[in-house]
Amino acid sequence: MPTEWQSRDTALRLRVRERIENGRLPVMLPSQIAGGYGSGRACAACDDPITSSQVEYEVNDERNGNRLSFHLGCHVVWQLECLPK
Repeated sequence: MPTEWQSRDTALRLRVRERIENGRLPVMLPSQIAGGYGSGRACAACDDPITSSQVEYEVNDERNGNRLSFHLGCHVVWQLECLPK
């Protein structure tokens, strides 16, 4: 039986895949990643705010230059989903 953590991870992976498929997230490996204290912005993967007690990872969407913000774990899942299958 899956643990709560495994269920959350699976749900996040499915959400990220869906966002890639519908164009909300790009398929890319960023050339630069900025990190700092959370600004309160919504995470591009999970929509939860990135609080000041969390680290926020920012990348520029190469399609349009928009800034994408992620929690660490959400960024990792997004990058894993961008890898060729």
